[in-house]
Amino acid sequence: MLTLLKRKYSRIHGMLNVITLKKGKPISVGSVLEKQAARRGEKPLIVFEDRVISYRKFNEIANRYAHLFGSLGFRKGDTVALFMDNRPEYLIIHAGLSKIGVVPALVNNNIRGKVLAHALNIAGARAAIVGHEFAADYLAVSREVKLAKPALAFIEKEGLDIKTPRGMKDLAPLLDAQPAANPVMDPPLNTRDVLEYIYTSGTTGMPKATVLTHHKWVQLGYGAGGLCLTAIPEDVQYCCLPLYHNSGINIAWPTTLMHGGTFALRRKFSASNFWNDVRKYNATLFVYIGELCRYLNNQPKKDDDADNPLLYILGNGMRGDYWVEFQERFKIKRIVEVYGATEGVGGLTNLKGVPGMIGRLSTAGVRMGEVARYDAEKEELVRDEKGFVVKCRPGETGMFLAKISDVSPFSGYKGNTKATSEKILEGVFKPGDRYFVSGDLFKLHKKDYVSFVDRLGDTFKWKGEVVATNEVADILNRFGGIEDSNVYGVTVKGAEGRCGMVALTPLQGASVDWKKFAAYVVRELPVYARPYFVRVRREKDATSSFKQLKTSLQKEGFDPKAVKDPLYFLDPRKNAYVKMTPALYAEIQSGKIKF
Repeated sequence: MLTLLKRKYSRIHGMLNVITLKKGKPISVGSVLEKQAARRGEKPLIVFEDRVISYRKFNEIANRYAHLFGSLGFRKGDTVALFMDNRPEYLIIHAGLSKIGVVPALVNNNIRGKVLAHALNIAGARAAIVGHEFAADYLAVSREVKLAKPALAFIEKEGLDIKTPRGMKDLAPLLDAQPAANPVMDPPLNTRDVLEYIYTSGTTGMPKATVLTHHKWVQLGYGAGGLCLTAIPEDVQYCCLPLYHNSGINIAWPTTLMHGGTFALRRKFSASNFWNDVRKYNATLFVYIGELCRYLNNQPKKDDDADNPLLYILGNGMRGDYWVEFQERFKIKRIVEVYGATEGVGGLTNLKGVPGMIGRLSTAGVRMGEVARYDAEKEELVRDEKGFVVKCRPGETGMFLAKISDVSPFSGYKGNTKATSEKILEGVFKPGDRYFVSGDLFKLHKKDYVSFVDRLGDTFKWKGEVVATNEVADILNRFGGIEDSNVYGVTVKGAEGRCGMVALTPLQGASVDWKKFAAYVVRELPVYARPYFVRVRREKDATSSFKQLKTSLQKEGFDPKAVKDPLYFLDPRKNAYVKMTPALYAEIQSGKIKF
């Protein structure tokens, strides 16, 4: 009974604070941590492999980072790029830097080469903290990286006896010399201050650094943790999502820290080890992306599937076709599907767990956006005779426009005013209103429920990540000998989202060296942005205005019986392109080949 009362209070408290949280309030990641450390003391905050880190210890190490970078001359507003895998130090560094107003840029650790250099450069960082596991990748592009003075590069060794690469500094001895006391900021940080830069479209070669404030982090903690998951101090949250990802750092993490629970962190997701870990840590909460749940549901059924402590899960992308089966199989008490852009605007929630719905247009009584009619042929929103955008009716599909407000702000992209302005519409439904262009197509249902249909335009989703086709094409075209790369997503039986495919048009007289091309793709693109299927075309597929045609190519897919052009498949077992055959096609469609 006491637990139920605590959860009820958590929901009410979360809902009220989502609505009433004001800009300029003196609350930040650092102040939340310090408050919880004083209150929770030796209670475990992080459990990771064989390590247990208490609230007190976590705060003390974070303080050492704050003092270290303060002593090096870093001030509020400076940027430090963070390029590491999942482990406690990631969260500690994030908190420590934020205590003195230094902004961590959370670099996607799957990107390499020129894409990595670009991500580091657009952040305007004065320093980079690199995990030992990515030191070689960083050093490979270090000459292309233009860090602002003093231009410091640090390596985080995870306590391992590893030689410090030339040009980098070992963090460990530097931290040991710093005090563990809480740093003092005068005036204190508040919700208006920038917390982090988190990258969008970083899968494709031209990432943008989204500006997120302490306001958004705290708000998501109240919303996801309180309103949705009813988090309490007794909860253990299992996290296997990447911490550079919005779901990991800004939903899962504040859900635990703000509510005094314990965070069971894993380096990477493993479908075979997932439920063993959940039982090991006695985890009650989990933040998902739909693809992970599909992987779990596709695992062979076991007699003890329902014998697990997991109570509540929250995330995005849980498809209606396996929602009920997943919930019943693993005896999940509540599934809360949510929607929100990486940019931090337009949060929707499906609190009642209606299968297939990503939420309602109102959250906690606040209207978060509208589904607007969209003309796909003209590629523009439909407007009435007065010039205002027309809203969809139930049963219609249109573009989701997220309302920009104090409850749902949009802080833009660092150093990219053009990209920022392109995302904002003014005077949409009435004079003076402002909306964020999501680029997502929703279907509107009764009672303002909405379901996800597709990404609009030249993007698709694969492995939980959004892939921008034009940017992938730019990278492929740099390989040489290619006249045109027409990138699109194709459906693979049994897989969520769409997998990358490209129609390549070689230069006249040129041929593709498939061994070199495969090596280039693997090196320059992360797993989820790679074109696994290649179709070799003699002529470009484009309109008279040079706009690429994709629809017919998508429909034809990669079936060698239906496509007469040469087809190739990037075999993940070899990281090599091989000719597509009917037998290989059958293996892919049956799910025997995982990629």
